[in-house]
Amino acid sequence: MPTSYSFFKQEIKQFILENIPSNSSILDLGVGCGTYSDMLKKYGYYMEGVEIHQPYIVQYDLCGKYDQLHNENLLEFNSYNHYNLVIMGDVLEHLSVSDAKAMITKYLDKGSNLLVAVPFLMEQGEYEGNTYETHLQPDLTPEIMNERYSELELLYGNNFYGYYINKNFWYDDKAFVLSTDKAYFDLAKKCIESIRKYTDTPIILYTINDNEEDGWATGLWDLNVNVINWVATEVHGFTERKDFIDRADLDVYKLLIQRPKIMLDALKYAKVVAYVDADSIATKYAQKMFDFYHDQSYPLFVHGIYDYLMINGRGGAANSNDLSGTLEAPICDLFNINQYTRKNYRQTGYFVCGQKTKAFLREWAWMTEHPEILKNTAYFVPFNEETVVNALLWKLNITESLPYCYINGLHKNLEFKGQPYFIADWQKIPAIEELLWFYHGEKDINKINEFIEYLKL
Repeated sequence: MPTSYSFFKQEIKQFILENIPSNSSILDLGVGCGTYSDMLKKYGYYMEGVEIHQPYIVQYDLCGKYDQLHNENLLEFNSYNHYNLVIMGDVLEHLSVSDAKAMITKYLDKGSNLLVAVPFLMEQGEYEGNTYETHLQPDLTPEIMNERYSELELLYGNNFYGYYINKNFWYDDKAFVLSTDKAYFDLAKKCIESIRKYTDTPIILYTINDNEEDGWATGLWDLNVNVINWVATEVHGFTERKDFIDRADLDVYKLLIQRPKIMLDALKYAKVVAYVDADSIATKYAQKMFDFYHDQSYPLFVHGIYDYLMINGRGGAANSNDLSGTLEAPICDLFNINQYTRKNYRQTGYFVCGQKTKAFLREWAWMTEHPEILKNTAYFVPFNEETVVNALLWKLNITESLPYCYINGLHKNLEFKGQPYFIADWQKIPAIEELLWFYHGEKDINKINEFIEYLKL
């Protein structure tokens, strides 16, 4: 029939919007009444459809629903176009097993992702004179789908209906993610070079308000703020980078709170993504970031260098029995969060996310834009997006984290003692060499170049 079960349609719509960029091309095979065009076309996707039954084309105005509509047998349809997503909604059951397998292979070989929907255990003959409505695989069940179509995995399903995607649906299993504006671009470039020395794991670089950086950027992130002045000053005609950012500056805040949104976008391109501060130099152990993420519903943030922070005479806690003076007390009061559940502080310079963390990332992003916070960021969120995410972690009673895995500054001949220890304020050595993943925070490009040579990257 030209229609299908309504099961999971809203979930599928959300899945596609989150995982297929809106400038993508979609091929809808066996469109029927045009369900997926009705669902998706308004979001900007380029959509082509294939429908063999001419009466459906007229009855449902399919030519008006698709950018291009092909009145052909989908088994005979060929196109030189590349499609980011091929939808086979209620199609496989109408094909022989051999034809269905061949069609799946055909589009996978072309590099397309697949979304396949099938009814389970459904007999059906011709419908209103349309012999193509006959089910040639009425025996489909979740078990038989797994056996016949090993390239697919179940995304959503119940006893009557299932949605499947190809097992390598995401472009990559994992990827590093960096974001930078023009002032930090040379630092990000050095960070990328250091990562690439040890691994061929994909690296996604978002450049904020600047897409002219000699081909290095993977994506442009538009943000209507001026962030140049807070990272650099003019000294005797030369640009000198500041060692510290002005966290009380609203433009700085608007820049830093892009992290959850950037990671949501990056999850369209890899199953697991690891955020790395742009002013970092990777060691040979950086890849270990991914080893700690095991499909949790929340990101794993690096263990903080301190558990209680202070700034401009505010913050800290004499003991865990009185937390009323902590930097996070105002935001916890604003969101009615019990900060006495806090265990350790987390930092946002390094963290890992997977597909199941999207709800967490959305809530994090939403909290950062609370109207009361935007009126007074210095009071509510003195450490910006990091203050917010700690409050959210305490709200959800999440205590798991990445280990402490970096050191501020460039240091040679470090001694590892089996436990993290301080060598100066804000300079802490990880417990063991294998947990030193990054050197962080150096802004002098000449010193970075010298240190890279020392590390023999």
